[in-house]
Amino acid sequence: MKFNKKLIMLASAATLAFSAVSLPTYADDKPYTVTDGKYLDADTYKGFKLFRNWCARCHAKYGMGLDDGGLGADLLKSVKILTKEEFFATVENGKSGQIGSMPAWKANAKVMKDRELIYNYLLARSDGAIGNEKPKKAK
Repeated sequence: MKFNKKLIMLASAATLAFSAVSLPTYADDKPYTVTDGKYLDADTYKGFKLFRNWCARCHAKYGMGLDDGGLGADLLKSVKILTKEEFFATVENGKSGQIGSMPAWKANAKVMKDRELIYNYLLARSDGAIGNEKPKKAK
């Protein structure tokens, strides 16, 4: 059996490089927990309540904006294309868009303190972990 020295050296180098770096796992590393499509962990449920109180008036009941009878953008699509930092900046500073404008929430301490929980709730809904129904807090 004949071995290619270059191939063996490249494979060895790649193995060493990857063994020195700890790569994150994304498959099960979600910032939320949803059971049976409607039961949320305490933090994600808090994000839902904040969304309902501060965001749903424009982004509609399920976060789909215009597609759900609201006035604002579809946040389920937004969390798929924006980075978390971009989402946070938009919440903090507001944004003018083609449809209208979103107010800045930087003066609202409740929203600013827990905007990550709102993001996680929207991510769970965007991922399809929560259906179009009112979620409940897991016991």
